[in-house]
Amino acid sequence: MQADVRFKMPFNFAQVVIAAFGAMSLSVLAYFIARVIGASMEYSGGLFQNLDFIHIVRFTAPPILVLGFLIFLIGRAKPGFCRIAQIIGVAVVLASAVVQWFFAEDWGTALTVTIMHLVVAASWYIAVNYSNRKFNEIAELDGLRNSQRSA
Repeated sequence: MQADVRFKMPFNFAQVVIAAFGAMSLSVLAYFIARVIGASMEYSGGLFQNLDFIHIVRFTAPPILVLGFLIFLIGRAKPGFCRIAQIIGVAVVLASAVVQWFFAEDWGTALTVTIMHLVVAASWYIAVNYSNRKFNEIAELDGLRNSQRSA
C-alpha cells in the first residue's frame, strides 16, 4: 500500500521576495550610476520616452513577485513546471534586453538597461528554482514509512 504524499512546496516563497527586492535594489543602483555617468535614459520609441526611478521599481519587483506567486501555486501541483518557468522567464527577459539596443537614445542607456535585464533574469532563475526537491523526497519517504507501519 502506498501513501499519497503530495508535494507541499516547490520552493520557499521567501526566495522569490528576496530575489525580487534584490533585483530591484541592484537595478536602482545601476540606474543611479548610469545617471551619474551621463546616460540619458531616453528612448526614441517603445512604451515610454524617458526611464525614471519609478519605472525601475514598477517593472522589477512587482512582476517577479506576482509571477513568482503564480509559479509557486502551479508548482505545488506540478513541481516540474518550475523548471519550465525558469527557462521561459529567462528567455523572455533576455529577448527584451536585446530590444533596448534598438530604441535607446545612447549606448549608456542601452547598456544600463541591458544590465538591469541580466540582473532580473538571474534573479528570476534563482527565485523559482525547485529547491525543495530533497525536502519533498524526504517527506515522501517518511509518508511511505508511516503508511507501512500503520498497515
